[in-house]
Amino acid sequence: MENKKIILESNIMLALMKATIEQSEHLRGQLKQRPKQVFNRWNNLGYSLLDELEKRNVANEDYLEQLTDIIHNVLHEIRKSST
Repeated sequence: MENKKIILESNIMLALMKATIEQSEHLRGQLKQRPKQVFNRWNNLGYSLLDELEKRNVANEDYLEQLTDIIHNVLHEIRKSST
């Protein structure tokens, strides 16, 4: 896989992960003890991975924010259509 495609796919994956972590904030306080522990561990690992990849310049922070915003817009549309 060529380098540009690797970077693009990495940024898409990271944007999805970041959006998932941010989306999970809507459920904070709603889960029972064990699921909550697993969820919190997963959240922390996700942020750790994001930080590591940003340090290695695999993730372009501005582009990642743009992708994450697109994902949040899609989530907003899903919520609107469900009401």
